[in-house]
Amino acid sequence: MKNIQKIKERYVRELAKKHYKLNYDLLDNKQKTYCSCLAECWAYIYSIIPEDFRKSTIFGFTGISKNGNSLSPDIAINAKNIVCEYCWGLNWEKIKKNYNEDKKIRKVLRHKSKMMERLKNGNNIAIYGESDEPVGRTLIASIVMKEAIKVRMKPGRRGQTYDWVDFDILKQALKDDSYDLADYRSCDWLVVDNIDKRGYSASQKAFIADLISPFFLGRLADKLPTILVFRFNLDSQFSNLNELLGTGISSMVNNNKTYKIPLSKVIKHE
Repeated sequence: MKNIQKIKERYVRELAKKHYKLNYDLLDNKQKTYCSCLAECWAYIYSIIPEDFRKSTIFGFTGISKNGNSLSPDIAINAKNIVCEYCWGLNWEKIKKNYNEDKKIRKVLRHKSKMMERLKNGNNIAIYGESDEPVGRTLIASIVMKEAIKVRMKPGRRGQTYDWVDFDILKQALKDDSYDLADYRSCDWLVVDNIDKRGYSASQKAFIADLISPFFLGRLADKLPTILVFRFNLDSQFSNLNELLGTGISSMVNNNKTYKIPLSKVIKHE
């Protein structure tokens, strides 16, 4: 579990000034509780989510990457719809139709969170797209993780845990049986980023599959939501995913409670 205490203390002071124009020590109990909860959220966001994506919101997902490449419009809106359904139980197109101002949408979304339901059900997410360049995979994972962290603002919800790990680092942690492995295995919400299918030999594939499968099967059995971010297109790989990455990831991706978000059909702009 990330140690957020120093970061939280900084945010507490900043939030007290921002919201109440007072030093934290001068706030009443209700004000202190609000600042403390909000500071915890921002401290976890700062500690867990990659720097470039800490301020990411559903409004920022346009299907256009920083390098100017874009998803085809149908893929972009489908992805946005699935993210909204997972996080808030609402379709983005219907949200925009019913609440045509961003301010109104933000207000609605604050009260429509489905993240506790997703946690209870153990709903995983598989985000995938065939591209070595940015197509929105990490952006979407960040949006979902931020919504999970924001649940801490609700009474009695401050005990949840979160982590984010690159696939290569996870494999090394499993190989070394590292200290961090227990946190990855047991945290309530986990992002596994940059899952690839490099050209390993048959024996290497078998070794990796045997190494990682118990980890993912364990999280699946315990109904702990895992956000899987793949650097390749799963649409043509569902049938042989077991051979590529083992039974753990294959079982998680093909589980009927897993939300699948394809981000292929990239339009490259010269």
